Amino acid sequence: MGTVLKEWIFTTDHKRVGILYLIGSMAAFLVAGLVAIFMRLEQTSPGLNIASSPDTYNVWVYFHGAAMILGFLIPVLTGFFPNLLIPLQIGARDVAFPRLNAFSVWLFWAGIVVALLTFVIPDKPDVMWTGYPPYAVKTPGNTAFYVFTVHLIGFASILSSVNFLVTIAYMRAPGMGWNQLNMFVWCCVGAFIIQLVFVPVLAAAVTMLLLDKYLGTGFFNPAQGGDVLLYQNLFWFYSHPAVYVIFLPAAGILFDIIAAMGKNRVFNYKAAVYGGVIGIVLISGEVWVHHLYVAGMPDWIRIGQMVTTLLISVPVGLMAISLWGTLYKATITYNTAMMYAAACLFLLLLGGLTGIPLAITVLDVHLTETSFVHAHFHFVMAL
Repeated sequence: MGTVLKEWIFTTDHKRVGILYLIGSMAAFLVAGLVAIFMRLEQTSPGLNIASSPDTYNVWVYFHGAAMILGFLIPVLTGFFPNLLIPLQIGARDVAFPRLNAFSVWLFWAGIVVALLTFVIPDKPDVMWTGYPPYAVKTPGNTAFYVFTVHLIGFASILSSVNFLVTIAYMRAPGMGWNQLNMFVWCCVGAFIIQLVFVPVLAAAVTMLLLDKYLGTGFFNPAQGGDVLLYQNLFWFYSHPAVYVIFLPAAGILFDIIAAMGKNRVFNYKAAVYGGVIGIVLISGEVWVHHLYVAGMPDWIRIGQMVTTLLISVPVGLMAISLWGTLYKATITYNTAMMYAAACLFLLLLGGLTGIPLAITVLDVHLTETSFVHAHFHFVMAL
């Protein structure tokens, strides 16, 4: 037993590292899912129902949002699946940097442990799931826990992104060109590029939050020359591209399932890759302001980013058309994987169509802070 445990702790094998990512991700998923049930039960009638205080409910909101995205969705789709599949799909023996790969998963586990300690420390984080100031600065809750969790998991994702981009670029089997890669591999390339560009922005934002609360700096305090909207801009400058970090690997899995179960080539492969995946990477950093339409942004910025938000429908649409086109004249095997993929296509349609009204300023100002936003987001995340 001791030998087996030692092998898993010190492993550098990509398949075992992937399984470790899966175990940590599922731990976050189970607890965050349980918290979501508590939140729904609390909402069944006005007043306190099962929460001991409003602060307890705020902690649930914090943990559900942060753990589902940073602890489950991103790590399972950029940690577990790439470790399990990418070396096999490109014909590599392992990843480019096996020790770095192992280091990244243990950084991720450290982040999960810190996050789960939320429920046992006396001053629980109370920052909602976004960490907006001034609330996150003035709350008596332990904002440092939120910040350190983001740092640990963010650093793990950066290391993983570097590792897999180098692996895909330099360790493909002889003769395997870029246009011979599986769609999942291409989608992961896009997701890892987004991670490398935007994760440091989130790390900077939460670090400034930490300094404001515990060292008295004034990055987000107008009385000290700061700007409270600076955090929101930095947070969403990462957090909306993060949606595509989640969407792209999930779409890649759908492509591989549908192509395999339909025994068909990916329809319009190059358009899906260069128009879809690369298009999403290029435009993903130009859409964050649609989260701030009612936060006091100038009209010219709102109109400009309404256009870019609608524009990202083009690469996403190219990928959706390619998915549906792969089904044309396909000899489909309706097993569990294929039926799951078909359900995902339906959710993708609902999630995409509900996103269009939220991109349009005149509609979004009325839909902001309603459950229409929650529904749109969860349709896509439910993939």
